[in-house]
Amino acid sequence: MGERMRSVVNKPEAERTPTWLEATEVLLDEHHVGAWSRNIALRERFALDLARGLHAIPDTSLVIIAGATVHTFDGFCRQLERALPSSSGKRLKRSIDGPGGVVERLNERPGDLADHTKRRYYLWREADVLLRHDRTLFGELVDALAGVAAESEYASEDLLLIHRAIFVGGPSLEVYGRDHKGQFRTWLNKRGHERRGEALWKAISGVEVPPVKVFEIRG
Repeated sequence: MGERMRSVVNKPEAERTPTWLEATEVLLDEHHVGAWSRNIALRERFALDLARGLHAIPDTSLVIIAGATVHTFDGFCRQLERALPSSSGKRLKRSIDGPGGVVERLNERPGDLADHTKRRYYLWREADVLLRHDRTLFGELVDALAGVAAESEYASEDLLLIHRAIFVGGPSLEVYGRDHKGQFRTWLNKRGHERRGEALWKAISGVEVPPVKVFEIRG
């Protein structure tokens, strides 16, 4: 995967391999992404360049979560309220499920975008900050983002809206990606929504596991 992310220069257009930016955009066709690096400047450049690339795609909405200050659920909700305001103007309830909560907000199509948006990308910068402060909460939010995406794509009768999440941060994202119990690898089972032994999002969408690819950002 690292080699796919390297830019190849001094080659004719027809012969060169995709840049890391192009390769990431290809991955996002079918996957969520966890992108990590020990180099803060490198991952910041990755996030900024990716944001510009995604923003240029027609019929696309980009939601940016500035994760450096997200240490708590309230901090995440404040970021989501700013980046994805409700069409009704209502404050986001501090709950993941239920009326007015995070899942309901993720499913909204605010304002003039309602009839035109075909893709929504969630770019969570420095996502490892919350992972290191509250691993359980981080897993619940990953589960919600991936679950809403799976439901929209495979189970909803509404006009299709493709949701994709990009988690950018330090090496702890790579460690989390190798954890078979983490929500990059499996749906969350302990939210009181088990259905015949299946996790909620698996039961709703039929998707076996969250489709998340984790890779190291390289210069």
